[in-house]
Amino acid sequence: MKRVYGITIVFEKTGEEKQTLRFEIEVISKKDEITKKWLFQFDKRNEFINNRKPDLIAEKIAVECGKVIYPLQIEVGNNWSTKVVKSRKLAISQLKEFEEKTKMIYKSSFIDTYFLKTWETLNDPEKYLRAIEQNMFLSFFFAPLYLQYNALDDTAETIMNLPIVPFTKPIEYSIKQKVSPKQTRFNTVTVNQKGTITDKRTQKDISNGFDEPIFIGKGQSKSLMGKFISKYELHSATNIIHSLTAEADISLEDSKKLAFQLQAYYLPERDKIAAQSKFINLTELKQS
Repeated sequence: MKRVYGITIVFEKTGEEKQTLRFEIEVISKKDEITKKWLFQFDKRNEFINNRKPDLIAEKIAVECGKVIYPLQIEVGNNWSTKVVKSRKLAISQLKEFEEKTKMIYKSSFIDTYFLKTWETLNDPEKYLRAIEQNMFLSFFFAPLYLQYNALDDTAETIMNLPIVPFTKPIEYSIKQKVSPKQTRFNTVTVNQKGTITDKRTQKDISNGFDEPIFIGKGQSKSLMGKFISKYELHSATNIIHSLTAEADISLEDSKKLAFQLQAYYLPERDKIAAQSKFINLTELKQS
């Protein structure tokens, strides 16, 4: 598989202006016929924030620091139940090179802070994985429907974990999904999902950035509430995403609410670009 998706994500928070992210993400994959594992490589490009490209120096550096984790390589077990990120060494190498080039041009404690925070993330495997978890598209690309899809009759129940709250362990939603028995004129199969939050953490837990439920005693905090809905169009022969729309929300303390809407569409006009892409050989990287 070699293809590019156009992604639009709109984030909303009570009392604040909407934030819109637009970018393209390239996906290439190959299968190891011996181990039966799949290797996926994701690359991110053409990023727009609120309909404009980052133009201020601080904005550009912040975006580039975030992009050092790409290309991102993820190895997936043959039953899709295990995922291993393989490219942290590549991210470290790219950040080192980017920092050296940047500091030859700019001298600023503000810029130093960006690099310090990024190094803290890359040097800690747990923080590195948490940063990857914040990629909303990956949450849907590796969604649990793939574990059951071939066995589905028409409905199933599953769990999805969505990074709707920044810098916090993704929120658990229990999902009911239904597969349409008819193919569309685009030779795709439609999978509709609806669900609600079943995460055991409370509103106060989320406000404090806790990954496990702490404030669960009577009267300590309100339970999390929120809904989820999505619609996949999957290629009828390969089950690969053709398009995806999704939205979810979560109610937090002080009557605040977070929500997002996501749209992802396969861009066939980018096929020639994707066809030229190759996997980065991670074994050729020099040790830090």
